[in-house]
Formats: sequence, structure tokens, C-alpha cells
Amino acid sequence: MPKKYTLLIDESGDQGLDRVMTHETPFGASSYLTMGAALVPTSYMDDYRRLIFNIRNFLDVSELHCANMNHAQVSYFAREISKLRVLNFGVVSKKSTLGSYKTLIAGEDQAQDFYNKCAQYLFELVGHYIGLQNWAASDVAIVFEKKRGHDYARLYRYLNKIGEKPIDPRAAKLLHLLPNVIDARSKEDEPLLAIADCIAYSLHKAFCSENNKLKLTEQRYLRELKPKFSRCERTGQIANHGIKFIKGPVAMGLKGPDLKFAQKFYEKPMEIAKG
Repeated sequence: MPKKYTLLIDESGDQGLDRVMTHETPFGASSYLTMGAALVPTSYMDDYRRLIFNIRNFLDVSELHCANMNHAQVSYFAREISKLRVLNFGVVSKKSTLGSYKTLIAGEDQAQDFYNKCAQYLFELVGHYIGLQNWAASDVAIVFEKKRGHDYARLYRYLNKIGEKPIDPRAAKLLHLLPNVIDARSKEDEPLLAIADCIAYSLHKAFCSENNKLKLTEQRYLRELKPKFSRCERTGQIANHGIKFIKGPVAMGLKGPDLKFAQKFYEKPMEIAKG
């Protein structure tokens, strides 16, 4: 039976935990790993695939992969995504905050386990939303952008194990999704993964400044996408509903405008909070 909704997932940065770049040593693995997801009504997907094709032609790029696009192109793409009937989710992890967890997962599968942990946080957000909507877990298809060498069976087993015997109550939300339906495809096979790519890229650029010489972040793309993130129905707060900042903005070491921007996702819009 066709799924009613499709969850599209991609990441930005890499999951390597050794030789992570800093401002002082701007080389090595990325200092952040971010994940982005878009929940799309499956009945809209053919129309949106045609739209992706048209945007790609308009921008004159061979592929809508944000890392290979210029600032204006990514800004335009993010704005076009904000017009679609999609619901966004995201996870932001700064590797320097992992603490003892890095040692706990040490070994040849460390990078995969870190990626899978971030996926767990993402699934908790989506599962919480699905539970509130009273949807069946079987209503949602799950598509990851395929990573070379990643063991998706290991990811399935991990999510299934955590969901069945959650230590943290938040992990119980995993039961609202079916890890065994996870599919991994390339962007060539599923063009709509470009939407998830843009979400993940926007989160990465908004908070990661270690990977450029000027030590600058770029929040324009995430500002365009912000209205499409899942939020608390009662308060309007996005953080911990649509975006998970692992350890939180302060522990991540965000400062100045970057900290203020992150904190806005924790704010409760006045017009909603008063209601």
C-alpha cells in the first residue's frame, strides 16, 4: 500500500570524529554534523519533482547540491522550498560537545554510530509530530540520501532497539516510525532529496564558522526556511520540536549574533503564546 507521507533525509558535514577542524586548525573533519529532513505528502511528490527540475534549469546547474551552488542560488532555492507544502526538521551537532560519548563509541564503527545517533534525535522529533497527528507509523516512507559505505541495516537495528526499550522517554517517540522501511537513494534516483540537502546545508552554514578563513556564518538560508519547521502547536517554539540543538546553543559555544539567532528558535511567538 502506498505511503501517505515521505520523509526525505540528508546531512551536511561529515561524521568523522578524528582531526576535527577548529578556528586555529582549519583542516580535517567538519566541526559540525547537521541533518535535515522534509516531510512531504506523497501525493505531491510528482509535482515537486517537476518543480525541482524547473528550478535546476532556471539556476543552470546540473544538480541542486547546495555545497556546489553560489550564495544567490542557494538563497533562491531556499525561498522556493518555503513555498511548498513540506514540514522541516533538523539536528545540529557540534563534535566538540560529544564528551565521553566519543570514547563510548570508539572503534571502527565510530563514525557510523555518531551518524546513527544524530539520526535518532531526528527521528525523535519526527516521531513526536506523527504521534500528535495520530498517524500510523505505516503511513510514512523514509528515504535517506545514500552515503557510500554506510550500513543502513545497522541504522535500522539501532533505531529499532532504542525504540523498543527506550531509556529516555523521548526515545519512545521512535515507535511512531518504522525503521525497517528505510530506503537509501541517490539524488539522481530521488530528486526531492535536494530539499533535505538544502535544509541540512542551511543549518550547517548558519552555525559552523570553522570551515572558512573569514570565520563567518551565513543565516540567510535558514531564515528563508524557518517558517516551514515543525513547532509546538501551543507555544510556537521550534527548538526541540522542529530543530534539535544537541547539548544546546550555549554548550555549543555559540556567541554574539550566532547565539542570538539560535535562541530565537527557543522563543515563543507572542501572538501564539498569548492565545
